[in-house]
This record gives sequence, structure tokens and C-alpha cells, in this order.
Amino acid sequence: DARVRGWFLLDSYLPTFFLTGAYLLCIWLGNKFMKNRPPFSLRAHLIVYNLGITLLSLYMLVELILATWEGGYNLQCQNLHSAGEADIRVAKVLWWYYFSKVIEFMDTIFFVLRKKSSQITFLHVYHHATMFNIWWCVLNWIPCGQSFFGPTLNSFIHVLMYSYYGLSVIPSMRKYLWWKKYLTQAQLIQFLLTIVHTLSAVVKPCGFPFGCLMFQSSYMATLVILFINFYVK
Repeated sequence: DARVRGWFLLDSYLPTFFLTGAYLLCIWLGNKFMKNRPPFSLRAHLIVYNLGITLLSLYMLVELILATWEGGYNLQCQNLHSAGEADIRVAKVLWWYYFSKVIEFMDTIFFVLRKKSSQITFLHVYHHATMFNIWWCVLNWIPCGQSFFGPTLNSFIHVLMYSYYGLSVIPSMRKYLWWKKYLTQAQLIQFLLTIVHTLSAVVKPCGFPFGCLMFQSSYMATLVILFINFYVK
């Protein structure tokens, strides 16, 4: 998409590829490094980090709602070019959404440093690694229109999730975190709603690329399967 040419990290896939490789390498080397060492506490770092992600997610949530509302986006199906400046505004927020996925690699690095190996599951690594790469593709080919819906829901979920993570680091706050058991349920509802929204543009098309709709639905289906498995366990 010519509208995103020159935007940071988008013109070449290599930075995204190498950052993903570095992420996977850090997990492997980090676990070896920490094997015979005591875990780090990192309480202050985790509070600051989770607060930062919470605020970024809140910004993306509010800005996506405002941009799509003011641009007159069609909830059922929205193409890539009809909203003019609103499409650019949405694309700018979705760039932050893409960039937030590399920031969120730190979720796993903190697990490694705190020796929380049980948290570094296939689901966790698969989700983090694939989202960053998929969103590089989204920003380059379909950076607005129908692409807005999943990130809007996900930003809302992340406000809940990262505020929970940040508060859970403070022992005195843990007894107040009643919404912990609902987080995975909320994530599953998010994925199912995104699939329904994506397929609605297949049932009643508006010019949004069909292949992208099929890919997103299929990818979301893998997350539903993996998250249900996690939830049951």
C-alpha cells in the first residue's frame, strides 16, 4: 500500500524477520543462562512495563474507535480506500499495534529472567512470534478498512490483561484481582467475534481482499483451538 511507504520497519521484511529470530534466540540462550542462577525479581521493571503497555493499549483503543467513527466505517465490511483521511488515521494506529508486538516480546524475556518456564508454552511463543510477522504483512497490504476490528478488541483485552499483570506483581493487590479467571474467556470471545466480523465481509463483500479474510479467519481459528486447550488445562 503506497500510503505506508517509508514508515518505520515497513519497507523491508528483514528487520521483522531478524527481530523475530533474535526473540527466539533470546528464549533459548536465556534459559541456558538462567539454568543455574537464581531468578530475578524485576518487580519495579514489571510495574513500569505493564503500565506502559496498558496505556499504549488504551490509546490504541480510543484512537481506533474515534478514527473509525469519524470516518464512517461500516462495521459489517469496510474497504481500503473510501474513508480518505480516516483510513490514514487508522493505519497510523495500526502501525503502533504492529510495533507493540515487538515490545511485547519482553513478556517472554521477563518469564525467562524470572525462571517462569512453565509460562513459556508453545501457545505463548507461537502467538507472540506470529502476530509480529502477520502485522508486518497487514500494514504493507491492508493497513486500514476491515483490519481495524481485531486490534480494537485486542487493545481492550490488553488494557484488562496488562493492568492485571502489573497489579499482580504487588502482593497487597492480588486479593482484589477478581477478573483473573475471566481473562482467557474474554480472549476466546475476542477471537470468535473477530472471526465472525471477518467472515461477514465474505458473505457480503465490499472489495476487501478475499484471501486476507480467509487467512485471518484461519489464523484466528488456530488461536481458538490453542486457547481452549490452555483454558481446559
